[in-house]
Amino acid sequence: MNRLISLELHKLRTTPAAWVAVVITALLGALSVATNTLGPITPGGPAFGSTDHVNHALSVSALTSMVMLSIGVIIVASEYRTRTIVSTFLATPQRARVLVAKLATSLGLGAVLGAAAFGLAWVEATLLYASRGVHTLPVDLTQLWVGATVSTALFGLLGVALGALTRNTVTAIVGGIAWAMVIEIGILSSVAPEIGKWLPAGNALALTSVGSAGSQLLSPWVSAAVLSGWALGLAAIATRLTLSREAH
Repeated sequence: MNRLISLELHKLRTTPAAWVAVVITALLGALSVATNTLGPITPGGPAFGSTDHVNHALSVSALTSMVMLSIGVIIVASEYRTRTIVSTFLATPQRARVLVAKLATSLGLGAVLGAAAFGLAWVEATLLYASRGVHTLPVDLTQLWVGATVSTALFGLLGVALGALTRNTVTAIVGGIAWAMVIEIGILSSVAPEIGKWLPAGNALALTSVGSAGSQLLSPWVSAAVLSGWALGLAAIATRLTLSREAH
């Protein structure tokens, strides 16, 4: 398994799209924190330095989760697009082990990306708020850090599962992001919040939100369990189909 994971990491290191995604994450994350921290306070919006204001400024996990979803898709679907999946399965005839290695790789990378991105956002926000007189951030930063790490890692699993199910990079990435950001966050969170809070994006939001943004969502522990269920359930279905379908 260690050899398979090393191979997956080598493939990612030689995939330009993965590096582009990481660079974009770093740039957009830094820009998001700066904009949300230093931007003008909107009428009726949260007070500067309040729990809701800081929570919004540190909301980089939505970005890292979508990026890791995309990388997870690339890990699998790009091999079907280039037809290298055939040689991969010939080298390791046990297809389940190949998919488990891809899942483990995505999970680990997601944890690293989520933790690193939030850590950088934490440092940046602390410095920017301090420059404007707020020296103590009124949120549980450790909880948010853990939540960002867990949600990003699990969205990496979801990406691998979607890539294996669709075998199409564009379809899986566009469909996955559209479902999370448009259907779940854009529609269900307002129209049917009781349903939306049990779905993947709703649980990721619960893991990475405090204050009023998280008051109507599931508790972090429950959300972690539900999101894990979604990720592992789809991964199990993807593994089953990978074993039963022809590799082409």
